[in-house]
Amino acid sequence: DGIESALGIALSQAAGSMQFLADGAWTKRSHVGQAAQNGLTCATMAAEGFKGPKEAIEGKWGFLHSLSPKADLDKAAANLGEYWETMALGVKPYPSCRYTHAAMDAIRQLAGEHGITADNVDSATIGVPETGWKIVGNSDAEKQNPKSIVDGQFSMPFCAAVVLRTGNMVWDDYKTHLSDADTLALAKRVSTVVDPDAEAAFPDNMAGKATIRMKSGEVYERFVETPKGEPANFMNQAEFRAKFDGLCAPYLSEEGMERFSCALLNLEEANSLRSVLALSRGDA
Repeated sequence: DGIESALGIALSQAAGSMQFLADGAWTKRSHVGQAAQNGLTCATMAAEGFKGPKEAIEGKWGFLHSLSPKADLDKAAANLGEYWETMALGVKPYPSCRYTHAAMDAIRQLAGEHGITADNVDSATIGVPETGWKIVGNSDAEKQNPKSIVDGQFSMPFCAAVVLRTGNMVWDDYKTHLSDADTLALAKRVSTVVDPDAEAAFPDNMAGKATIRMKSGEVYERFVETPKGEPANFMNQAEFRAKFDGLCAPYLSEEGMERFSCALLNLEEANSLRSVLALSRGDA
């Protein structure tokens, strides 16, 4: 009964939109946190006796029928207890829109193989699925000149320029490169197009293609169908730690990051989350 009530309370609050793309609003980064907060709040309310509606998923006015004109109730319980959707989740190695990632992987691969640096790049063309192009590539004039962190997160030209200049992309790169004249000049030489190969791979994969034209005349191209972090191309422990360090380095010392990382990797042994979360607040 408690789980049923908690689901009923939570599903009545389901929301979220992509309107933040219009003006770089901050709501995107609050969606996941608010979902987790709502989950805990709803579970606590149910535990205290607050009554949530039954059949909140499949009911006449429930979650499925509210959000889909062709709700398939059988899928809701298919392989229940045997298949875990959490095992099909992807992890993002870069702090940007997922549609940018396959091309960023491609750029890193090409750079490593051919010694490509930003100084010897003439221009680049990035191919993505049409759905992704509408989000990270339309239009070049706007995407090549991001004004905010959110703009940068959804700008293929900017993300490509950062990777070409640094060989990677971490959270602090927004602070550094959104006002960097060389990065922005390079972004203006990166165009984004709908690529037939990426479109064919969609929606199973958010594929991408990078075509890099060198000042010396050489042209290098790489297509990545499955971006790093997907179950079929998962991140190893070192790559997870690299992302973790990239997010935490502006706020924690190396010792602080090590303590916090160890606590998170051994979360099941923690007596209280308070002690774990305290490690995220800096070294003071």
